Amino acid sequence: MGTQYEQTLNLLSREIKKDHKAIRNRLQSILLDNRFLKEQVLTVFPDFPVVPNERCGLWYCEPGIFNQTSYFKSTDGHTNQCDFSVRRLNLHLLPTLATYGGIVVVDSTRRGKKLPDALSKTVPIWCAVLNTLMLEHLGRTDEEVLFCPPGTVSKQEYAQIKAKLPGLVFKLKEVDAISGEELVEVLGGKILRPLWVYPGSSLLTSQRDLFTGELITAKWESPEAEKILPVVLCAVSYQCQDGVDNRHGFTYVQGAADDHELWANGLTAELLWENVTTLGDPALNNQVIQALISAQIEHSKRQTSAGDTLDKLINIDILTPELHLGKIVEPLKLTSSLQDQLRNAYSYVLVLSENAEIATENTDPAAGENTTIEIINLSSGSKKSSKNLRTALITICPSVEAHLQHSLPILICCSDGKDMSVCVLLSVLCRNYNVENWRLEQPENINKTIIKKHLSKMITKLNGRNINPPRASLNSVNAYLM
Repeated sequence: MGTQYEQTLNLLSREIKKDHKAIRNRLQSILLDNRFLKEQVLTVFPDFPVVPNERCGLWYCEPGIFNQTSYFKSTDGHTNQCDFSVRRLNLHLLPTLATYGGIVVVDSTRRGKKLPDALSKTVPIWCAVLNTLMLEHLGRTDEEVLFCPPGTVSKQEYAQIKAKLPGLVFKLKEVDAISGEELVEVLGGKILRPLWVYPGSSLLTSQRDLFTGELITAKWESPEAEKILPVVLCAVSYQCQDGVDNRHGFTYVQGAADDHELWANGLTAELLWENVTTLGDPALNNQVIQALISAQIEHSKRQTSAGDTLDKLINIDILTPELHLGKIVEPLKLTSSLQDQLRNAYSYVLVLSENAEIATENTDPAAGENTTIEIINLSSGSKKSSKNLRTALITICPSVEAHLQHSLPILICCSDGKDMSVCVLLSVLCRNYNVENWRLEQPENINKTIIKKHLSKMITKLNGRNINPPRASLNSVNAYLM
C-alpha cells in the first residue's frame, strides 16, 4: 500500500514539474504578469521610466517601453550575505532618477516569496549606501538612509544590514566611482527611497475603488514635504501556493521567466516580444509553440548570415578614442565586404568567439597590410574560456598595445559584449591608462583597487549597458596583471 502511495506521489510530482517547464504555461504566465505591470503599476506611476532588472525582468517588458536596464543580483541580498557590489554599481540610473523624479524597477521571484531578495534587500542597500555618501557631504548624518519592506525583512536582519553600512560605504569610496559632492549635484540632495509594489500591495490597492477596482486617483504623488526620489520596486508575479495556480485556463507559474535556460529552448525575451501575437496565442499547445520558436530562430540566423553591413552584425560602444567594445551576432562570417568595412574603420580588430570565421574567398592579399583582423577561440560564458583567458592575455595584450598610437581605433568583440571582450579591454586599460582620466599613461603599479576602479569606470561609461564578467574571467585578469 505504501509503495503504491509513493508511486502516485512520484507521478504527481513529475506531472507538476512538467507543467512548470511547459513553455505554453511559462509564456502565458509572463503575459499575465505583463498585464499587471501595464494595467495596475504603470497607470499609478505613468511618469516613471521602466527599468527591467536583468535577466528575469527583461521578459516582462516589451522592448518599446524601456531604454535602460539594471543589474541588481539577489545574491547581494541573501540573508547573512548582504553586500554592495562595486561590479554592479548601476550608477547609470542616477541621471534618469533625477530627470524623471523616479523609476520603476521590474523583477520577479519564484514560489515561496512575495519579493525577490534583489528588491527587498539588494536595492535598498544600494540606496542606503548612496544616501549615506551624499548626506555625509551635506552634514546631514542623523537622517534615515535604509528602508526595507517590514513584512519581508525582520527587525533583526534590518539591524544587521544597518551595522554593515559603514563598511559598504567604504567599499564605494575605495573604488572612487562617485563622490558625495557628485551625488548632491545629480540628486539635488534628495534621498533615494524604495517603495514596493506587487499584486495586492497596499500602495496599489489604496489608489483604487474597493468595490469596482477603478483608479480613484490618476497617479501616485510624492508628498511635497518629503524630499525623496522614489525607486519603485515592482515584483510582477503574484504569490501562490507551491508557486502554481490553475485558475486561468493554464498552469500559472510564479516567476515564470526565472532561469530561462531550463525552459526557453533558445527563445529570448526579445524574440518573444517580436512574435508575441503568435507565441502568446493561448490556443496553441507546447509542440506547436516549440516548432514556431525553432522556425523563428532559424529565420533569424539566416537573416544574420545574409547581412553584410557592420552595424547589423556588431553593436559597438566607444570606451576611449583608442578602444572600442563590440558585441557580435553569432554565427559571424566576416565576408570580404565586412573585412573592408572593418579595415576602413579600425587599425586592429579582435574577435573572441568560437563561432566566427574569416572568409578567404576573393580576398585581396594586399588589403590587410595596415589592419589586422584576428579571431581567437574564446567564448563568453564558457568556464573553460574564462580559465584559458589568463594564458591568452599574454599574447593578446601586446598585440592590442602595438596599435594604441595608430590614427584609427581598436575594436575588441565577443558574443555578448560583457565577458571576454570586457576582460581584454580591462587588461589593456590597467596596463596603459591613467585610472583617473583614462589618458594613455604607463601606471606605476597595478593592484586590485586599480582594477576595480577601471572596471567601475567602464560600467559608468557604458550608460545603461550591463557588463559583468564572471568571477572566473576576472580572476584570470587579476592573475595576468598581478
